[in-house]
Amino acid sequence: MSVDESEAPARDFAAFFRVVEVVDADFLVGALFRRRFSTDSFPGSPKHFVAFYKGTDGTLLPLGYVHFEIWEGQAMGGGLVIDERLYRRMPSGDRDLIRANGGVAEALLRASIALLPDDLIGIWGYVGDKQAEKVDLRVGFRHTGRPHLMVIWRNEPDDAGKAYWIERAEAYGPF
Repeated sequence: MSVDESEAPARDFAAFFRVVEVVDADFLVGALFRRRFSTDSFPGSPKHFVAFYKGTDGTLLPLGYVHFEIWEGQAMGGGLVIDERLYRRMPSGDRDLIRANGGVAEALLRASIALLPDDLIGIWGYVGDKQAEKVDLRVGFRHTGRPHLMVIWRNEPDDAGKAYWIERAEAYGPF
């Protein structure tokens, strides 16, 4: 599909943006992940979520990716990446709707978090980028008092439980 700047009829956000959990994310977004993170590897075991953009001709294109490793009742999120080249080639009306929904990263995070199991204690982010931090705060993540470590409490523990899980998540290391 050739996405271009030509003006397309106005569409509803849900008509062209969808996040799905996939098994073989490397096939769909491996090249994007490797390019954006300057790596030769791809995460193997986590839950993989891909944001798809549906062009006006019906073609589905992977627009973004994030993964969550399920660990001891926690979801350790990472690897969020957006295909900025595809985004720039979209019709301006579609880009406007994406921005109105918080941007690709925010929409991807919101949708993928909604697809995670309900019984999680916390959903964790390891954030070193100021723009990513702003997006995470809008999605519901909170600072933990530890460098780079943010959390959304799903089944909020008491203060001692929070301290325990913050300690454990920090020991888990960057994810």
